[in-house]
Amino acid sequence: MDLRRMVGRWAVGALLLGTAALGGCAPAQELLAYIISPTPTVTATATVTETATPTATPSPSPTDTPVPPTDTPIPTDTLTPSPQPSETVTVTDGPSPTPTRSPTFTRTATRTRWPTLTKAPTRTRTITKTPTVTFTPTPPYETLRITRPGLFSKVSSPFRVEAMIKPGDDGYVNLRLIGEDARTVSEAVLDYRALINRRFWLSHMMTFDISAAAETARLEMRINDTFGRAISISSVDLILLKVGDNEITPSVLDLEPYLFRYPYRDQEIKGGTLLVLGLARPVNAKPVILELIDESGRVVGSKEITVEAPTGDLSHTPFQADIPYQVDGRTPVRLSIRQESDQRIPGTVALSSMLIVLEP
Repeated sequence: MDLRRMVGRWAVGALLLGTAALGGCAPAQELLAYIISPTPTVTATATVTETATPTATPSPSPTDTPVPPTDTPIPTDTLTPSPQPSETVTVTDGPSPTPTRSPTFTRTATRTRWPTLTKAPTRTRTITKTPTVTFTPTPPYETLRITRPGLFSKVSSPFRVEAMIKPGDDGYVNLRLIGEDARTVSEAVLDYRALINRRFWLSHMMTFDISAAAETARLEMRINDTFGRAISISSVDLILLKVGDNEITPSVLDLEPYLFRYPYRDQEIKGGTLLVLGLARPVNAKPVILELIDESGRVVGSKEITVEAPTGDLSHTPFQADIPYQVDGRTPVRLSIRQESDQRIPGTVALSSMLIVLEP
C-alpha cells in the first residue's frame, strides 16, 4: 500500500515538473522546490489519514489483531460485574428455603394423634363387668304392680284398685281383702283368659262390709299356674273405714322384690343340691323362704335365709343359697322365693317364682 502511494506521488511530481519545464525555468524551480520540500509534511499528513483508515476498515485486522486484545480486556472487565446479578439471584434463593420451613408447622398435625388416646376410655368396658358380679342391674317392675291404693291408705267401700298386671297361666287374676283375724273380707276373681301372656292396666272397684268403725286389712293380688301353684303375689296394707272419705297414698315400691340370677328358667339341675344366686329387696325383717314345689304341690326342697336390707345406692341385696332336694326322676318344679307377714295378719306378702327341672 505504501509503495503504491509513493509511486503515485512521484508520478504527480514528474507531471508537475514537466509542466514547469514547459512554462519556464524559474517557476519550474519554485515548483520543484515546492514539490520536493513539502514531502515530509505530506507524508506526515498521509500517515495521519492512513492511521484513521485502519479503524474504519476491518481489512487490516491481521496486522492490527495484536492491538485490539489490549483494549478488549476493558469490556471483559465490564462483563465481570455481570456475575453480580447472579449473586443477587442466589440471595433471592436464600429466602425461598425459609418458606419451605413452613411445612415444619405441619408438625401440629401430628397433634391429631392425641385423639387416639380416646381408646383409653374403651378400657372402662371392663368395669361394666362388675355389675354382673355385684348383682346390680336395674331390676324390672313387679309382675303384679299395685299402683292404687298405696300403703296404709284409708279406704271406704267401694274403692278403686289400679294395677299393672299379667294374667296367670290359667288366665285369672285373684283379688282378696284379708281382715285382722285372717278372714276374707272381700274377694274377686277376674277372668282375663283372652289376654294370657299380655301385660295391661287393671281398674276394678272393690267392695267390703265391716262391723267395726275401722279395721286393718291387706289387699292381696295373686296369679297361679295351671297346677294351682302361685306364680306371683303382691300385697299392700290398708285401713278399712266403715264410713268416711278415702285418703289415698301413692305407691312407693314398684320393683320386683326378688330376682333370680341362677339357675336360669327351664334349666335342668342334677346332683341333689340346687345353687341359687339372686337379689332380694326384703319387704320386712322376716327370713326369705326358698321352695321347690312339684306339679302336685309337694315341696321337694326348701331353705330359709336371712337377707339384709339394701344399703347405699343398691336397690337389692345379693344372696346365695344351696337347696338340697330329693327326686326319683326327672321332675319339673317351681322355684319360689317369698316372705311371710310380720304384722297381725298372717300369710305370704310377696312371692316370685320360675320353672326349672330337677334330676337326681
